[in-house]
Amino acid sequence: MADAPLLGRGNDPSRSTGSRIKNARNVDTNTSIIRSILKIFSGGLIAPADTTYATIMILLNSTNAEEQDNLTTQWRDHKLNELSFIGVVSPLVAVCLVSTGAWDEISGKGWYIRAIWYSGIVFALFSVLTATQQTLRLHRLSAHKDGLHLLRLCLVRDRKPLDSEEGEAKLVPKPFQIWSWQSSMMFLMMAVGCLLVGMLVLVWSAVIKETKNVEYDENFKLAMSFTTVLAATVVYFFATQVSLMVGVSVE
Repeated sequence: MADAPLLGRGNDPSRSTGSRIKNARNVDTNTSIIRSILKIFSGGLIAPADTTYATIMILLNSTNAEEQDNLTTQWRDHKLNELSFIGVVSPLVAVCLVSTGAWDEISGKGWYIRAIWYSGIVFALFSVLTATQQTLRLHRLSAHKDGLHLLRLCLVRDRKPLDSEEGEAKLVPKPFQIWSWQSSMMFLMMAVGCLLVGMLVLVWSAVIKETKNVEYDENFKLAMSFTTVLAATVVYFFATQVSLMVGVSVE
């Protein structure tokens, strides 16, 4: 039994054989907390290893043909539901970016503020486009007689010896394939990030004038209030991401 390696990384030889990834909600040491935070930034937000890499590893290495087909079908159906949800949310984010980008306060500001908004629109549109393309790809593969087998061929890279008790080689997924299937979510998060960063720059641009002097007026109070709420929300968001991390062992 071996742990599923982090996306793009090999197994950590310092770990004992057959150890399980600890559930992040039970972390009670500073080292584990730091490790969980690093996992968030190393792919946890876009392609968490515990729920993407490990899931594909399990379905690729199932020894029972019927179980393997069931796991592949389950992965495909859940991926279609995920893409459908992203296909609904991304246009809403695009509408927010387009509508807020038409504000007079933005059109009269510097080019960099408008560039942030336009970049967010591009990310939101490509999120919709990617989700649509991947949905069609899954449906077309599923229509084939050997659709489930072809789907597994798209995911698998080759056999790789892993740190397991048996010492046997296992099929491993293509790292870029994992990121590709998460690209619509990545574009969506980048679009939301552009919207938030753009609003942050906008409110502070009214405080920091061209003379580089800070005016402590109502605009300053607005900027401080917005920044405080945004910072608290971002911290809470990352805390929830850490608490939702789960450990999945690959047998």
